[in-house]
Amino acid sequence: MRRARSLRSFLPLVLASFLLAGCGHGGAGQEATATPEPIPTTALTLADVPGATSQAAYPGMRVEVICKRIESSIYKRVLLSEPDHAVTVEYEVGDATVYETLALALTTIRPNGSFASIAKDIAACDGTKEETQFWSVGPPESETGAFHATEGLPDTLAGFTITTTGEDGAQHHIERIYAAVTTNNGQEPGIIVLTTVSNTNQPGAPAPLDLLDAALQRADATLDPTAITTDLGPHTTPQPTNTP
Repeated sequence: MRRARSLRSFLPLVLASFLLAGCGHGGAGQEATATPEPIPTTALTLADVPGATSQAAYPGMRVEVICKRIESSIYKRVLLSEPDHAVTVEYEVGDATVYETLALALTTIRPNGSFASIAKDIAACDGTKEETQFWSVGPPESETGAFHATEGLPDTLAGFTITTTGEDGAQHHIERIYAAVTTNNGQEPGIIVLTTVSNTNQPGAPAPLDLLDAALQRADATLDPTAITTDLGPHTTPQPTNTP
């Protein structure tokens, strides 16, 4: 039987960003919650995810992979978004679970720095052993595994895979991509995170890349080819790009 997982809520706005940046991962100090939220109209529908039998939306993220600050990069930015936290929609698909995390309409003049830092940290973690946390009410369930950056992605995407093993011998294969996007005709930067977690050591289906086009369409978003730059100046409106 699939282990039940819930998630933690995001830190209140009153927490300073430098506290988040100083954490080994973005979730330090957050409380677990299983309280669902309304499913955003910008999220994938049940019909968009092949084989999905149920969906539910929650604040925060369900699964954290502790590679440097890739998680806190999301946390810090969503504190500046509307609403003031990311929303994750969970889809049950047979022996796998798909997660879509939406961090849209980021109210920051330096969105490029966020995505560029995620891509840089993923590259730095390539080949290392990293911890993954599956959050439930109370302490997280942790597993570890070899982290591998996904090669060959366009500049608008960053991603990785990791196969983890817990103390009880349970294994999960995790595949994730981060997509740098804009909404509102290129005026508002954001990040869409797509994750597939299988209950085995083999990749689950559908893969995150298989869901990207539908995710962009539902969010009325376009991929942002300028996001990978390390230029931390104000956002510039990109040319629309709907496919990787």
